[in-house]
Formats: sequence, structure tokens, C-alpha cells
Amino acid sequence: MRKNKLGAIVIGLYDLWPAFVVVALLWPLAGTSLFQRVGFESNSARVRAIDGMRGYLALAVALHHSVIYHEFLTTGAWKYPPSAFYGLLGQVGVSFFFVISAYLFWGKLLSAKSSVDFPTLLLKRAFRIGPLYIVAVGAAMVLELVNAQIDYSALATYERAFFNLLLGVFGYVQLSSFGVYLLAGVTWTLPYEWLFYFSLPIMAIFSRHPIARLGMPVALLAFSILMSVGGGSLAYCYLGLFAGGMVCATLEANALLVKMHRHVLSAIALAVLVYIFATYDIAYAPGPMLLCIGTFFLIASGADFFGLLTANRSVRLGEISYGIYLLQGLTFASVFSIAPVRNFAMDNATQYWLVTLMAMVLLVLMALVAHLVVEKPGVSLGNSLVAALRLPAMREAREAAAADAGAWRIRDVSQDNLLTAHNGQER
Repeated sequence: MRKNKLGAIVIGLYDLWPAFVVVALLWPLAGTSLFQRVGFESNSARVRAIDGMRGYLALAVALHHSVIYHEFLTTGAWKYPPSAFYGLLGQVGVSFFFVISAYLFWGKLLSAKSSVDFPTLLLKRAFRIGPLYIVAVGAAMVLELVNAQIDYSALATYERAFFNLLLGVFGYVQLSSFGVYLLAGVTWTLPYEWLFYFSLPIMAIFSRHPIARLGMPVALLAFSILMSVGGGSLAYCYLGLFAGGMVCATLEANALLVKMHRHVLSAIALAVLVYIFATYDIAYAPGPMLLCIGTFFLIASGADFFGLLTANRSVRLGEISYGIYLLQGLTFASVFSIAPVRNFAMDNATQYWLVTLMAMVLLVLMALVAHLVVEKPGVSLGNSLVAALRLPAMREAREAAAADAGAWRIRDVSQDNLLTAHNGQER
């Protein structure tokens, strides 16, 4: 923080404290009655601190892109910011998202008492990820159609549009050379998420063996470190983050969490995070990758950052984190497309941060509306479809059980016995 000759506070674009002020000013917003309806009904098995963590991760990625947007408006180049802190905000945020995904879904395999219904799991993920993704990508493509020169005669244009709509499996590719990053490039993570989901049926084979359930993730983590040290693709680091989340889930399943008071765990986790930001310039490397995994393990063990992650407002932000993550580019593009606002923001860094605050408030409100209007109905529709698809299978199982009973001349078969037979068939 600096002052000019008149004593007024002057904010630098890459000063650290404005980012914390922006997040702090969003805290009262998350406590309003507007956010009372957020959340999904089936969240009993979710870890509250991890839910609270998601919101701050999404906000960190948005702040990362907010400073990138300044450079973009100045030079037209979309590139990594010169500030190590704001560069790491985005990369550390994405790193934790990868770890969380692996922790939750590998944990499902470890805790399953019978074989996992993978078609159902993938269908539910499609209805969880897909609806808002379609809305965001659809809006981006419409804006391109309005503002850009589209080559309608090229087959590649239609191919891009088709693959863009496949729920993020292939990410998003602009239809033209339109100079605005309408989605801020955030969709690049979704193909890696989908690849992990598609690999779950194979990994389930290892989840049943008491040694392989830990050995396989550890081996993947070691492999990713080896390949990353050797200068391999960043994809090896992403593999390591997924593997690290799986290791955390396995350790938890075997009751091997760190047994300390949550405040002690919080202090250690906070110190590790500070060390990451003070030491590294990039998060996609073995050192910061392992430290992120270790920090998450402390959170899974009980670190809640002195109650911050488990506070209701944090959890509410976490529930709308997907919208915060996915809609940030559209929000920035909307705000900075207004010429008076853009000119005011680009006059100096202090005014740019004021506009950034306005954009972040708008982003959170847009994510809230998207959660209530798109995400929750989408999840509900997916659950209804899964239930409808299960009914014929359950009916066939009951009929088969009844037929077997008749063949063996069992005269009195109770409903409980039929359900037991059905459950046995599923296993």
C-alpha cells in the first residue's frame, strides 16, 4: 500500500492485499438471504470443509484471470501474469480442484459395499456438469456469431461447434479468431476431469485389494513425479494431482489421518500454503504439487482454517463454485465491453481494482442465479432419469426372483426376500 503526494492511497495492480479485500467484501454478500436456497439435497456424505474450500478456489482462479485481463486489454495478449502471487492463485486453485475430484470419486469406490454402477455415475456427472456448461458455451458461441467473422463455409466451424457442446469432454475452441477470451480459457480442465471419470471402471479393479488400493495411486504419483522431473508434459503433473487425491482418500479409508487438534492442523496447512506462494513461481511442478497434496490431506484430517472453511457463508460460496469458475470469462467480457467502465478501469490500477470488485460481485450473483435456475434443476432431472432407468431393471430382478422361487417350489416368498435377491444380483 502506497500514498501519493496528496496522501491518497495508491494501489498497485499486482499488490497482494486487494485480492484479500475483494474476497472479504464478498463475505457479507454470501450471508444474505439470497443464498439460503443454495446447495443440493444429497450432501450428507460430503465433507463440509472441502465444500467451503471450493468457493475460495474458484474465486482465486477468477482473481488470477482478472489481472490477466488487464494485460489483455492493454496489449491484446492473453498470457501468464508477471506476478508470481497472481499466477499461482490460478494454478494452485486448479491443483486443489483436481485433488478434490480424485479424493471424492476414488473415495466412492473405496466405500462402495457392492459393485459401482458406472453408467449411473457418469450419467449423474453429465447432468451435474453439462447443463451449465451448455449454457456458458452456448452464450460464448452466440457472442462470437454476433461479434466475429465466422467462416460458415468451412466444415471446421461446424465441427468446433459440435465438439464444444459435448459437455466439456473436448473443452472449448473458439469458432473464429475473435479477440476476446469469452470463457477465460477455464474449460481446459474439464477434459482431464472427464478422463478421470472414464478411467474409474478400470481403477475400480484395484480399489478392492487392500494393497493395490494404496499401491496403485502411490505408483501413479511416483510416475508423475519422475516424468515431471524429466521435463515431461504438464499432463504428468495433473496425473500426480489426481493420484494425490486418491492417496488421501485411501489413507482416510484406512483411518490413517493426522490426529491433531484442528487448530494445529489449520496452522500447519496455512504455513504450507504461505510457503508455496513465497517459494514457487509455478504450481505445476513436483515440489508445489506434493505440498498441495499435503495441504489437502491436512484439510481432510480436520484443518478448517480456524473455522473459515466450515462457516455457512464459505459453504454457500462452495456450492456455487462451478458457476463462479465457469462464468468468470463471460462476466469480465460483459463488464469490460462497456466503454465508459473499461476506460475508467484502465486509467489506473486503483480504479481497475474497483471495477474488478464490481465484476466479482456480478460474477457471484450470476453464479447464484445459474445454480438455482440451471444446476439444481439439472441435478434433479438427472436423478429422476436415473430413477426411471432403474425401475425396469428392478422389475426384471423381482420377476426373475419370483420365477426362480416358483421353479424351486418356494410357495411363500416375502418382499424382503425379493429385495435380497435383487441386491444379490446387483452385487
